[in-house]
Amino acid sequence: MATLYFAGAAGSGKTAVALGLALHLRDRGIAVRYFKPIGNPSRATGTGDQDAALMQTVLALPFSPEELVPLTLGDYYLSTYHDYKLCRRLVEEAYDKVRTGAEALLIDGAACSWAMAAFGLDALSLARDWNATLVYVLRVANDRSLDEAFFVGRCAREMGVKLAGVIFNNVPRVLLAKAHGLYRELLRQQGIETLGIIPHRTELSAPTVAEFYEALGGEILTGEDKLGNVVEDVLVGAMTLESALAYFRRSANKAVITGGDRTEIALVALETDVAVLILTGGIYPDMKVIVRAAEKGVPVLLVHHDTYTVINQLADVSRLIRPDDEKAISLAKGVVAAHCNLDQLISLATEAPGA
Repeated sequence: MATLYFAGAAGSGKTAVALGLALHLRDRGIAVRYFKPIGNPSRATGTGDQDAALMQTVLALPFSPEELVPLTLGDYYLSTYHDYKLCRRLVEEAYDKVRTGAEALLIDGAACSWAMAAFGLDALSLARDWNATLVYVLRVANDRSLDEAFFVGRCAREMGVKLAGVIFNNVPRVLLAKAHGLYRELLRQQGIETLGIIPHRTELSAPTVAEFYEALGGEILTGEDKLGNVVEDVLVGAMTLESALAYFRRSANKAVITGGDRTEIALVALETDVAVLILTGGIYPDMKVIVRAAEKGVPVLLVHHDTYTVINQLADVSRLIRPDDEKAISLAKGVVAAHCNLDQLISLATEAPGA
């Protein structure tokens, strides 16, 4: 059995890539399993890791959530997990159970590759200990994204981890040619292979209102049936009423954040293309806002945080593919076939260790 360890930062799209590859492996009759040593529970609902829930459903995996994700990573996890030996044992026991009978095992990394490094449970340490092959998925923002790939490559070499290569994901159109040319060549010169270059796709990268709600919590005042709205931009309604309309018209499919007491700003925002209206400060809005939002089919979230805090909380929100989102699941499968070296990934996922 071969093991591929998909690592990358939060929002890199590593789960979507792993999902796409898993579906192709399944189509070829290969018994594929999924494992996530360190998960991330929903901040708002407290439910388990949603990436694992997706893979459990799509691949019909016969394991409990605790077996697929033995540990969860909170901001203060050292207060929850006191015994690092126990944590290690939980991870090892779950790993052994999930991989038994598998022909290919896909491991999904935590929100950052160094998560739980204090316990030796970071991505590189586990990949080394389990003789797994690392695939690093990188969301490209600018040239500094390439530095991340080089840094991971050097760390992998120093730790004795086999790095299969890098997948550039969600690449903006203006950087596609650079990724195919300069980025790929610079990596090649350092012995790092480029396994895929996936262009930006809003359907897989832009978060939905549901992700915003899970990050912020609060109360849904209207639009419970519109939580699937895609959010492509975030604007803050802190301007004067006179300049608000022109400002809000600059973006489509946007989230607008403003104080619950700023009735006129909220009403102006609702006259433009809004995916969600987020009211801060815990101030219940004027009923005119609720009525107009309901008429327009716009979700309204009331949160108790101030605007600055809300902006910070939304900074790391990324798209989650849900088990019932057949369109996104199919798209994940399609982009892996179209923009990655699928045959090589399948070979890496199925060849025996050391082959």
